[in-house]
Amino acid sequence: MEFWGVEVKSGEAFKVNPGDDKILHLSQASLGEVKKDKGNESVPLYVNVGGQKLVIGTLFPEKCTQISFDLVFEKEFELSHNWKNGSVYFIGYTSVFSDEYPFLILDQILKKRKFHFKQLRMENLCRSRQNLQQKMLMQQSLILRQLSQR
Repeated sequence: MEFWGVEVKSGEAFKVNPGDDKILHLSQASLGEVKKDKGNESVPLYVNVGGQKLVIGTLFPEKCTQISFDLVFEKEFELSHNWKNGSVYFIGYTSVFSDEYPFLILDQILKKRKFHFKQLRMENLCRSRQNLQQKMLMQQSLILRQLSQR
């Protein structure tokens, strides 16, 4: 796991490529320096994935200067905003992605508790992995559908 952060300046878009076998968890966005006399216009935050531009949140200079996310990207995407008075900062982290990704964590937990991963029946593990992957895909599809309807 590795920290990730970027400043997206006013009027610019920023392309992000998580890299081969990596995923990027987008965790938070916040406005840069906010000056009192600049009003309280809304600042929509955009992500462009596969040619589809979606609003992932809205910030307000006087009311809401930061927002939390739990978005995961495995392919190239682009971040942008329309705030004319400054930059927006996005932070998160990258991690290695593989078919075994969620199960590596399970393996570490089991080892800490002095259980042996080998004792688990492979049949159940394969079924669990397939169910988890299906649930993750369904959740991602639902989130994208909800975002595109806004």
